[in-house]
Amino acid sequence: MSHRTRRHGRKAAAALLAATALALTACQSGESGAAGPDSSASAGSSAGSDGSGGSDGAGGSADGSSKGSADSPSQTGTGSAEGSGTNASSGGQQATGSGGSSGTGSSAGTGSSAARCTTANMTAGWGSAGGGRPDMDSSDQQTATVWFKNKGSGACTISGFPGVQLKGTDGATWDLRRSGKKPVAVVLKPGANTHFTFQLLPSTRDGDRKVETATVVVTPPNEKQHFELKWPYGGAVLDQSGATHPGTFVNPVGAS
Repeated sequence: MSHRTRRHGRKAAAALLAATALALTACQSGESGAAGPDSSASAGSSAGSDGSGGSDGAGGSADGSSKGSADSPSQTGTGSAEGSGTNASSGGQQATGSGGSSGTGSSAGTGSSAARCTTANMTAGWGSAGGGRPDMDSSDQQTATVWFKNKGSGACTISGFPGVQLKGTDGATWDLRRSGKKPVAVVLKPGANTHFTFQLLPSTRDGDRKVETATVVVTPPNEKQHFELKWPYGGAVLDQSGATHPGTFVNPVGAS
């Protein structure tokens, strides 16, 4: 073989080797490029999986909230804070409803446990602690006060409007109208007292139609028996017994 032929063969072999090397390099580069996107997708899936895990965690927190609410009050607050709005609202409603119902029941129970106050187990009289006396020489509306005292051995409840009748020196009578105030229940322990008031308009002019009061008949609420109290303040009351809105009227027991 000639020298030229050997050189040509070497060039051909070198070219073949170079082509083979290029092919191998391209193949490796393709495999490396394919691995890159797979790695990114895997990271994204991992992140998504973490996000789903967060969602599952929130669901677990909600489940924990539901279980916590059923198991113990101390867990209800924590679980409600981490759980859904529905669970938190439900927990709040349970706490509010329970407390409100308990308080109302206790108050109602106290009022209803005492028997009704009767005329027979009470005494009555004029005035009250800190109360004044009506000025019968004034033309302004005045206030008279009557007290009831529990003389029984047990507590009793009194509520409503008493009946008040003015009896004049001439024998005329006037049953007073009620005011628009709302009655309240008052529980009287043995020896305790309460009061009611009635407003009145004195008569100071000679030409007035008037009632010169001698006694006042007072009937406690829901009773038929009454007290008859001598009128201690003198003067006369302007007779408005036929008026629709008279200036003389009675208020319920315990009203301020």
